[in-house]
Amino acid sequence: MKKKIISSILCAGMAAGLLAGYGNISAEAAELDENEEITLRLMGPGLLGSQGESGALDMVTGLETPGYNVIIDRWEELHPNVKLEIENAPWDSWQSAVQAAVLSGEVDVVLHGATLTALVEPLDEYLAADPEYADSIYTTETRRTTDINDLTVPTTTGIPYTLSPMLCYLDKDIFEHYGVDLPDENWTWSDMLSLAEQMTGTDPVTGEQTYGVQIDSMDSANNAFFTFQMIASAYDAQVFTYGKTVEESAVDYTSDKALSVFQMIKDLGEYCSPAVREGVNIAYQLTEDNDTAIRYSQDVFKHFNEAQVGGVEDKFVFMSMPVIEEGEHAGSPSSFKGCNNMAICKTSEHKDWAWEFIKFMTTDPVAVQWVIDCGQIPNVPEGLDTVREIMGDKADAISRTLEAMPNEFSNSTTAYYNNISFGPVTATLGSVTLDLVKGTISAEDAAQTMQNTVEEFLAVK
Repeated sequence: MKKKIISSILCAGMAAGLLAGYGNISAEAAELDENEEITLRLMGPGLLGSQGESGALDMVTGLETPGYNVIIDRWEELHPNVKLEIENAPWDSWQSAVQAAVLSGEVDVVLHGATLTALVEPLDEYLAADPEYADSIYTTETRRTTDINDLTVPTTTGIPYTLSPMLCYLDKDIFEHYGVDLPDENWTWSDMLSLAEQMTGTDPVTGEQTYGVQIDSMDSANNAFFTFQMIASAYDAQVFTYGKTVEESAVDYTSDKALSVFQMIKDLGEYCSPAVREGVNIAYQLTEDNDTAIRYSQDVFKHFNEAQVGGVEDKFVFMSMPVIEEGEHAGSPSSFKGCNNMAICKTSEHKDWAWEFIKFMTTDPVAVQWVIDCGQIPNVPEGLDTVREIMGDKADAISRTLEAMPNEFSNSTTAYYNNISFGPVTATLGSVTLDLVKGTISAEDAAQTMQNTVEEFLAVK
């Protein structure tokens, strides 16, 4: 997996004009001056901000998690002349807040900034100049954007310090009550559909109503696209064929493969609970009174803690997502990887120190342990080793997913999804996904709605 990262970095690094117009820090960054007194300013949403300086309390598990004072103390122990300032930006307005701060020259590290491609420094040459570091982490955040390069070249715009791979959580009791065997790691989305059908009904043992599957994020039009992206990767339904520009790229949501993705979402929706289908009052926690055979979502460590606090960790099997069935990545889990990431602000006067902080946040033992103590998965194998000591064999699904997942499987610009370059894709795809699960539109209508959205955007661009 790591060899794939380095290979993509080197290829991108050779692309002409990669760093054109992006500051004056070369890949061979200047030596850090430990006697230089500066302030490194971090701004954005995500874990560093939400934890606050003194920590937070998880209202579900009751677990107390540490504040970013741990990070500040450790960083300033290593670099006493470089002070850290951390400013949280609320999720509902973070992009506009960060943009305003960047224009004012007030940001060095953009938290969760990998998607703000016009505002951040490309990192491929930084990584190519530091292959030991590149080889030490699981993954980077890549984007295809004309803000930096042409769309045929994936460019690294951020580095995650936490990873949130999508995983499945199978209720062994419901499987046993229906006499259904648990799947193995080579299961497919068709297998999931068949299992969901078999376990939607009246539980033969308890007499309670059960449901086969819980499609993730049906209460969020912003995140409902996760399922489309995963199934599209499983079927190799490549919606986007990238040319150098948006105008030279091709988009096809109406192909047979894309239609099969929409149809699978609609079919799975038939075996969801009414709460999921309507997108209201959805329960995500793993509890004793769970009523759904197959759930999938991110925040795997959090779900483990929920189950452990409730004393039901043995009730659930943690499973990687169904496999990719076609294409160059066949056999890998068709997962989606969320994250908290960091990017170097292109207007920063301290890009070398910003890069040093990113490396610190992802590899320093104290910083990695802080991520774990906050209930998150670090971006380094050594951190996952520590997680395994806590989760036991339930961590196997995490390992398999992170080691096998293609590096470009992020939430922004793949062959299956793009929320940067082609207009309101996220909002429209979220809406049609919700409608498919409710059963109010057909797969064909969903496909045509998506196609119309992109074509209308391109017509006025």
